[in-house]
Amino acid sequence: PPLPSKTPNSTCQVCFDEKSSKYFRPIFNHNCLQVQRTICDTCIYRHIQQAFQEMCTDDVRCPELECNSKYAYDTIKNILISNRDKNLFERYDRFINLHLLEQMDEFIWCSNSKCQMGQLNDGGELNNIVTCTHCHKKTCFKHKITWHTGLTCEEYDLRINNDLRASLRWLNQNTKTCPNCPFQIEKNDGCDHMTCIKCKYEFCWSCLADYDRIRREGNHRHHPNCKHYAAYNKH
Repeated sequence: PPLPSKTPNSTCQVCFDEKSSKYFRPIFNHNCLQVQRTICDTCIYRHIQQAFQEMCTDDVRCPELECNSKYAYDTIKNILISNRDKNLFERYDRFINLHLLEQMDEFIWCSNSKCQMGQLNDGGELNNIVTCTHCHKKTCFKHKITWHTGLTCEEYDLRINNDLRASLRWLNQNTKTCPNCPFQIEKNDGCDHMTCIKCKYEFCWSCLADYDRIRREGNHRHHPNCKHYAAYNKH
């Protein structure tokens, strides 16, 4: 009897291992620009693992050469389930569902940065204290921050506004914008000869005049209302 035909092998363009055609199943993504796959199943799976390493995303791209088309939900599900990675698929599935819920006005993310979960707030703005069903931390629905214990939302707004006004007053009294760049400069003490730490521009704190010009031509280059101004003396 004739010998069974041997399955042709292909070389993966990522790991460069020679593998049988069963590792190069039909194109995963119908948007893929490649007619025939050149990257093996294992490397495709590792590509998705790498994409989800820190946080899941809904934007995983096909790694095939000159393709870069976006993987659909069913494509990623197929790859992860076929590689028996149920845990990663469940994490991805949860992320996608939360991403869809995020478009709703009553959705809120947990303010606990280690949690990365969210939920719907059925009470809306009438119930501004949202307790996370996952980590049980409390989040303010109105301000999208950790719940401000001891303060209602109105009291919190008042405190923030007062703090903001005080900060703006302090900035106006103690800082100035460099005349040469947008950097804010604080003057603690000392003389009025300032040097911007960002662009190294030298200027007078009182009138913002260019200190290089003052050095070359004299104190009449200060603004006439500046305390350092001195009239030009031709002699």
